[in-house]
Amino acid sequence: MSTVYAAVDERLDRLVAVKVMSSALSADPAFTDRFAREARAAARLTHLNVVSVYDQGHESGPEGHHVFLVMELVEGRTLRELLRERGRLSPAEAISIMEPVLSALAAAHRAGLVHRDVKPENILLSDDGVVKVADFGLARAVESDAAATRTGLMMGTVAYCAPEQISQGRADQRSDVYASGVVLFELLTGTTPYKGDSAMNVAYQHVHSRVPAPSSRVRGIPNEIDEIVIAATDSDPAGRPADAAAFLAEIADVRTELGLPVTPVPPRERPRNRVVRPEPRQRADESTTDMIKRPSQSDTSVVPRGVTGSRPMELRQDGAPPPPIVIPPPKRSTAQTQRRRRGLIAVVLVVMLGLAAALAGKLLADRYLHHVPNVVGQSQAAATKKLTDAGYHVRVYQQYSDKVRSGYVVSTNPKPGSRRERGKDVTINVSSGPHLYAVPSVRNQAADRAVQTLHGRGFTAVVQKPEASMTVSQGEATRTVPAAGAQVRSSRTITVYISTGPPILAIPAIDPNTPFDAAKRTLKQAGFKVTSVLEWSDSIGKNNVITIRPSDKAAKGSTITVTVSKGPQFVQIPNFSQLEPLSEVRRALEDLGLRVNVEKAFGGHSGFVVGVDPPSGTTVEVGSTVTVTIV
Repeated sequence: MSTVYAAVDERLDRLVAVKVMSSALSADPAFTDRFAREARAAARLTHLNVVSVYDQGHESGPEGHHVFLVMELVEGRTLRELLRERGRLSPAEAISIMEPVLSALAAAHRAGLVHRDVKPENILLSDDGVVKVADFGLARAVESDAAATRTGLMMGTVAYCAPEQISQGRADQRSDVYASGVVLFELLTGTTPYKGDSAMNVAYQHVHSRVPAPSSRVRGIPNEIDEIVIAATDSDPAGRPADAAAFLAEIADVRTELGLPVTPVPPRERPRNRVVRPEPRQRADESTTDMIKRPSQSDTSVVPRGVTGSRPMELRQDGAPPPPIVIPPPKRSTAQTQRRRRGLIAVVLVVMLGLAAALAGKLLADRYLHHVPNVVGQSQAAATKKLTDAGYHVRVYQQYSDKVRSGYVVSTNPKPGSRRERGKDVTINVSSGPHLYAVPSVRNQAADRAVQTLHGRGFTAVVQKPEASMTVSQGEATRTVPAAGAQVRSSRTITVYISTGPPILAIPAIDPNTPFDAAKRTLKQAGFKVTSVLEWSDSIGKNNVITIRPSDKAAKGSTITVTVSKGPQFVQIPNFSQLEPLSEVRRALEDLGLRVNVEKAFGGHSGFVVGVDPPSGTTVEVGSTVTVTIV
């Protein structure tokens, strides 16, 4: 929007700063008129902490039409540069910088001026340790320009814009208070409250969010400072201090309560061989300037002690060593004693005048200002009545509170005990109870997904526990405690149970020879399914249990295999022809599972069978012995 030059005021022979507005803005005659009006208004503002406006004008040249503003040249740096060097400041340093800033804004507000663009770039720190606020009126002049509105330009760096500037395009003294609160937040934490990928994202947060307490970013910041920052950045303008003077009074109260010392502006590091600005250009036709710059023989000169002649002392150049300091021996004289006595009397008079002024100020404050009653912890009705009886207009806001029960006052703005003129607004923040959140259902979600779902609903304390389940697959959530749908605080610990699959149970002991029906009933009662296989057995009775598999442990609902006896197996002895070879008879009997006993008749040894006992056609158990007679 502009370019700033260091320049020489040739009429008064002084260095000044000249802010030349861009040709795009200067080309509009309406803007030129508004710029001139705002410059005149800013020039009427005289304050130690305000960059003085000396002159305003316009000029047409080959590069186009330009309007410009001539201002005080401040040798130093911006508050932004200090933040880049230090990162963040201590509470004492931050308060010591904000007090002169608010003092300058208070003077502007009393004169009916609103800055509209309070930010660290517009707060200058001079090398003399003076804090100055720049660019009063410039924001209003640019913001009213139709061309600027068409191109979407919104004055005020978005990181410091009050919600009403963004959503409604209006600004008043409380908008400057909001921006000052954001600057104080940044001084204490080193960052602005909101970050975003775009200006629109940051603007959205200003409108729809609340600025957090500085102590949430940096530990150790006192609660009293948190309170004034939160009050100054209230999204509702009515909840903020009425103007910069009210904000300054609250900061002064906090300084007193915390005992914070007044700290000087941190000096900037300057190179040893720094470049010195050239002196203002001299013009031969200005004799006044010549007299100032070149002392004549009649000018007063500084002559070193003990040196005669009229040659003036040469000023020490930058980088030269300081002259030696000579301390003369003390001399006691009547004249010196009288001077000391007069100095002591002057000090006493000054102290007495200061006490008188303080007493007068207190009497005036007691006459026009009153202490805000303490209604914290009282019911809304009782607090409203007490404040109304004290002469204040009460505004009520609801807020969640984990410590104060519903319907009772959590805090007030201004805080209890603060001085405030009767008839002004006092805001009471009434508790609507703790903020409750509904527990979501996470059943059948994978463990990690279930935890993410709970975190996404605002629950920060989530623990997992294993649990067997017949209906939910292993690794998935079965339930939560508190149960899904319950309304609880966000700080409540939510336990989510994760399925380990069906439970592992011990299989009941089933003895061999147990009737199958009894064994089947026992296994089903234990939670298992049963299947059976049949098998011949010489030792286990028919339809009785031979074995079960598995026999130790199994998952509930799994299948147990029971081997059931068919009883002993019987076979029929085949018919054999007379004198059939022994080898053929033996093979046939052994294939049937029978044992063969061979007997020899008449001392025979030819190996031909003449008889079988039991005889052919007889039914015998498998494993029985058959006697074969051979000759």
